[in-house]
Amino acid sequence: MDLSEAGLDRIEAQRAKEVSSDQRNRRFFLMNNGASRICPRGSPESQGECTQPHKFLASLRLSDLYNLPGESVAMNSEMFSAMRAGNIEFLEKMKRYETTPMACFKNSKGDSILHLASSYGHLELVKGIVSACPSLLLEPNWEDQIPLHVAARAGHAAVVEALVASVTCFSAGLSEEERLNLYVLTDKDGDTPLHLALKDLHEKTETSVCLVKANQSVSLVANKDGISPLYLAVLAGNVSLVNAMLLSHPNNNVQGNLASQLQGRKSLVHAALKAKNTDVLDAILNKDPSLLNERDEEGRTCLSVGASVGFYKGVRKLLERSTTSVFECNDDGSFPIHIAVEKGHVNVVKEILKCCPDSIEQLNKEGQNVLHIAAKSGKAVSFLMSHIKRLGTKNHLIKEQDVNGNTPLHLATIHWRPRTTFAMTNPKILNIQNKDGLSPLDIAEINLQSDYVLRERMTLMVLLCVYEPRGVTWRPTSGMTLRSRSEKLNGFGEKYKDRVNILLLVAALVATITFAAGFTMPGGFNSSGMAVLINDSTFSNFLVCDTLAMQCSVIAIVTLIWAQLGDQELAHRAFHLALPSLFFALFFMSAAFIYGVNASVQHNIVLDDKIHIISAIFCNVTLVLLGPYVIPQVSGIPFVQDLTSLYLYLLLWFVSEDDGEKHHISKLKSEDRLKGDIVYQNSFLQY
Repeated sequence: MDLSEAGLDRIEAQRAKEVSSDQRNRRFFLMNNGASRICPRGSPESQGECTQPHKFLASLRLSDLYNLPGESVAMNSEMFSAMRAGNIEFLEKMKRYETTPMACFKNSKGDSILHLASSYGHLELVKGIVSACPSLLLEPNWEDQIPLHVAARAGHAAVVEALVASVTCFSAGLSEEERLNLYVLTDKDGDTPLHLALKDLHEKTETSVCLVKANQSVSLVANKDGISPLYLAVLAGNVSLVNAMLLSHPNNNVQGNLASQLQGRKSLVHAALKAKNTDVLDAILNKDPSLLNERDEEGRTCLSVGASVGFYKGVRKLLERSTTSVFECNDDGSFPIHIAVEKGHVNVVKEILKCCPDSIEQLNKEGQNVLHIAAKSGKAVSFLMSHIKRLGTKNHLIKEQDVNGNTPLHLATIHWRPRTTFAMTNPKILNIQNKDGLSPLDIAEINLQSDYVLRERMTLMVLLCVYEPRGVTWRPTSGMTLRSRSEKLNGFGEKYKDRVNILLLVAALVATITFAAGFTMPGGFNSSGMAVLINDSTFSNFLVCDTLAMQCSVIAIVTLIWAQLGDQELAHRAFHLALPSLFFALFFMSAAFIYGVNASVQHNIVLDDKIHIISAIFCNVTLVLLGPYVIPQVSGIPFVQDLTSLYLYLLLWFVSEDDGEKHHISKLKSEDRLKGDIVYQNSFLQY
């Protein structure tokens, strides 16, 4: 006896979990008609001969299929390694060992040697095992998966084809009604082999096609999640496989019967729209046009799903077949055009309005029209506003109020969308109040956080620019010194402390640098102590800019010292002077550096030109980045107001209106604060 056989002797003594009497004495097979059949050992069907021409099946009989193994035996690591490596020689040794049949060996997961060979794709080993132990074709592991399951899951098309040929061979001696149908057997998750083959469709198409050809009805069988293989194929967008499933349907000549026979989720059109595949969409609707009226598990219509994913070509095909769904709302009360606007799919919105212009009037269950939806999402606003202006008679949409009395401008303000607010500002709606008695400006003033959030400040600045100003006022375009009503009344004056300290440090550094530069003259001094370049115009510009930078920084320092005295109103007003002073200090300090360098190298024309070009570029960048934070936005003087508003328009394009998780949380807090601060709605906001 060699070492391998000695190892098998040791395994024989190891007994694992026993198989139940039902498993030992019978097997369950689902027939083509879906009914279950019990075929005990010795039944008349077991006498049929296999006529399949494959060599490894030539000597098999149907009776071999029911030669069931006895108690299971634990598989050792040597056997497991041999099966994983596809060692056929080891299989021959197992055949010669008669004490323990090879069909009894199982690993810790209940896999037989055929399971292992199938999962690793060893075709010749699979053929050898099937020839020696045909009963393993029917033996499930502890996940209720037969070898066909594991081969399909691994995507080994050749192995699946061999197993399918084995099943076909054993079914040859049976009538059509009694043929074995292992293809609809399910594991613990309710998955058939075809389900498992479709888990990674882009690599297993050949495996899936083989299983579809082997059984015509398995494509419609749903697993425990209510998903059929046909649904998975549609979702993957594999048009060839979908056509194979539809063409192999038993009642292929009968139109409109797919929905009634399909198990589980019937929203195949929804899946095709999500896959963004028009060929699959056409194949499904040509097979069963009634699927166009199906809703998914969330109660959404097909057109709503197409609008949600932004599949313009698919939406157009749906509308070519029928426009009825344009006027059908989802279970949540929203219409397809609302979904398209919310997601910002302008092409879909255009197509819906082209086919059904009246859809622009639709309201959801909250009484909101398309402009309300656009205001909340911040998308498709420009297109809708221009479209409404072309209609002329539809301008009432911007004045409509929802069930809470909010106009689109109210919602744009609540969700802090400055560009949307700017697009929707209209003198006719600025003073409309919602059911809480709040105008859009009231909402912005109450909800403004003490922490600086650019999109919130810009929203309030836009509203302040379009409302009738209360006299001549000025404030930084960035809204840095704006305060909410709740902050004013609750005394949140400490928010300026860190800002004052930082600005004071910057101002002190500028003053130190410019002071030192005043005594470090470019070109040096002559013997009499006078500057060598005293008569040079560039040097004169250096001195002027250095002096201005020094004095502006001193003004900023003195102003910020006042801001540290503890008076909230004094600190607030100090910012109005400190910010512009610090801005000009930085600007003149940069200019002084440029003039000082030019005075030293002016005789080198090439170098002097390079310095001028570089300086011009970075000076403009500085103005764009720092200007909006300090240059005042003047209200109350028409021409000056329009001129200073240019910085506001420029700054709006740098505001992100994407709703991240952090801002979503702050928005919820703002809404809670709004409810608590309604009592302050008549308070006067001071700037």
